Amino acid sequence: MVAPVHLLDFINAALYLMENVKVQAIIGPQQSTQTSFVINLGEEAQVPIVSFSATSPSLSPLKSPYFVRTAIDDSTQVKAIAAMIQAFEWKEVVLIHEDTDYGNGLIPYFLDAFQKIDVRMPYKSTIPLDATDDQILTELHNLTTMQTRVFIVHMSSSIGSRFFINVDNAGMMSQGYAWIVTYGLSSLFSHMDPNAISSMEGVLGVRPYIPKSKELEEFKVKWRRMACSNKSFSEIFEPGLYGLWAYDTVWALAMAIESFGTLDPQFLNSNTTNNLNDLSSLGYSPIGPQLLQTILNTSFRGLTGDFQLVEGQLKSSAFQIFNVFAEGEKVIGYWTPTGGLSRQLNTTNKLVNSAFAMSNLKAIVWPGDSTTKPKGWVIPTDGKEYLKILVPIKDGFEQFVTVQRDPITNETINITGFCIDVFSNITSRLPFGLPYVYQYYPLDADVLQDYNELIDEVYLKVRLIEVDL
Repeated sequence: MVAPVHLLDFINAALYLMENVKVQAIIGPQQSTQTSFVINLGEEAQVPIVSFSATSPSLSPLKSPYFVRTAIDDSTQVKAIAAMIQAFEWKEVVLIHEDTDYGNGLIPYFLDAFQKIDVRMPYKSTIPLDATDDQILTELHNLTTMQTRVFIVHMSSSIGSRFFINVDNAGMMSQGYAWIVTYGLSSLFSHMDPNAISSMEGVLGVRPYIPKSKELEEFKVKWRRMACSNKSFSEIFEPGLYGLWAYDTVWALAMAIESFGTLDPQFLNSNTTNNLNDLSSLGYSPIGPQLLQTILNTSFRGLTGDFQLVEGQLKSSAFQIFNVFAEGEKVIGYWTPTGGLSRQLNTTNKLVNSAFAMSNLKAIVWPGDSTTKPKGWVIPTDGKEYLKILVPIKDGFEQFVTVQRDPITNETINITGFCIDVFSNITSRLPFGLPYVYQYYPLDADVLQDYNELIDEVYLKVRLIEVDL
């Protein structure tokens, strides 16, 4: 498989910087898919690779010591989403993700988190980055035939924008559906197509919480002023989460290098071969190990809050939960590892019994402008067999089962009674859809013999018998 041109360009740029410029650290790559090979270069050359946006958990600073993630690992948001699913009392969800290392990276984390709260994931939908609108619509139609109506979308903004426009076109942004997006998409709302945003009304999202500060507000003012003065900017965007992480990353690296004093930009040769295919021919930075430790030990108050690296990556704290609506978005609550869900940021560091209750969040407007929480399922329309519920019919005891027949055709047109009411009430309370059909069985004078034959119907794939004794 031929690597994408942009990936080859980045690898060549990294090689050039190490071989010719003798750089002592590299900020980047921006995408998780670009990172693996560059990390190997950093390992060989003892050059720290510092990334503020390669968030896939498949990339681990513990496995690759010269990889430093100045962002939050994607897997940290899984517990926040699982807490939301638990609070809404949904028992089944479908994960929809892009077909990349980034998109596939969260699957095992979601499976593990949902298993702990007894939530099933009956289906996973994979969307290729080059999927056409017709292909996306075909997969969406497939999802509509299934029972589950709760969807978690883990995508980057490039494919995510097109995906939600197609979701709206498919009629799936209507009452009864529930959509939750991860922060790979929700953190870039300010850069997304306005048509995509308008098609996402009712969606819930999670993203790392950025505390308000005087420094952050001053930075935003300077950012807008710079954008206005730069005529090459056709639109003015907020810097966004990744932009703020990038800013803090540059500061962290600058502080680490400043503590070093004067650096001698040289590499030592590890062998005498001139084989460019041999990574060891790059040589290595003699100050690399010390510079790496200095970066890892750097801490300060940045634009995104406390900058502190734990096991090679930015320490996570709280997540913000928001609801998309016509005019933009509204924060409906927060989640912390120690405090669970809360309307206001929980600073008590105490997990209470109600930490997984829906009442801990502010009012939500769901898809279709509904204020009623989606039940999370419907009776599927995928052609599967319905459960056959056998109902014995006999004279008398009409308070238990009463059958109304058409006076002309003698066909059953309605069935009521205590037994039917109990069964209907129970099935309506199930956290999943239970498609069934009543099948009637007339009883004659020899009731005992008829009931024996009634039991024999189990062998004919009748799943349940309404008892009227």
